[in-house]
Parts: sequence; C-alpha cells; structure tokens
Amino acid sequence: MAEANQYLRLQLGGVSYLLPGGSGYTIEQRENLITNKSPEGNVAAWQSLRSTRVPAYCLDAMLRVTRHRNWHRAVFLEAIPHAVGLAVDEVQLLPRADTIITSFSPLGHPPTRQGHLFSGAWVTGNHLMLVFNPKAIVAYLQSLGDA
Repeated sequence: MAEANQYLRLQLGGVSYLLPGGSGYTIEQRENLITNKSPEGNVAAWQSLRSTRVPAYCLDAMLRVTRHRNWHRAVFLEAIPHAVGLAVDEVQLLPRADTIITSFSPLGHPPTRQGHLFSGAWVTGNHLMLVFNPKAIVAYLQSLGDA
C-alpha cells in the first residue's frame, strides 16, 4: 500500500490522472479478471471475491464509459457498500519527492454527492495531471451500474 503523500498515475485513453496513495486500492492484472465478452453493458471486467463480483469500468480520456480492449490492469478502490474498479491502460506509483500537488476547488456544481471528481493538480514541465478526489471518483464509478 502506498503512503498518503504518494500518488498513483493512471493512464486512461492517453491522458494521465493521479490517485492519492492513501485512498485504499489494489491493482489487478487483466489476466486475473473475468472479462465482459458481451458488447453490452458498462462493465469491462469483474474481480471475483468470495461469493461476489466487483465491477471494473473502462473510461476514456474524458471519463466517459468506453469498451476498448487496450487496458492492461484494473485499479480497485475500496468503498462502501462495495469496491469498484477502473480499467487502466497504464499504472505507475510515483516517487514522493517528485510530485507537488496544488489543491483547488473546481467551479460549478459537483457531479457526485461526494463532491467534484478532482481535488488538485500537478504541473510538471508542460504537462498537467489532475488529481482524483477518491470519494467522488468512487461515487461516479458506482453510479455507472451495468446499464
């Protein structure tokens, strides 16, 4: 488990986002998951745990549900009432000293009851990476259901 001041870089459709290390997650290889072979539904794959299946959703760079086949791992975020996963193209734990996050509050109405999807940003060179608000991204993913 990463520490709170570390960040996990998640690549979705060519865009990188950061997840705080202390948010509680596990990373699974695609081969260890049950892939959704049906062209229907929002779930890309499931993680089988005891008597339940935990869904993983595949999102594009704009955080819209997509069903591309290029993802290699899924990051499962701990949550109540159930964990939820995010299929990612690439994942990397960043060194503590290399990331300096600037907090901010996005404008407008939050898209989830847990708030805005982003709580900060990291600017490095000419690149900007937004930092997920863990509770809000979980609420967003849980709202996707299997429709």
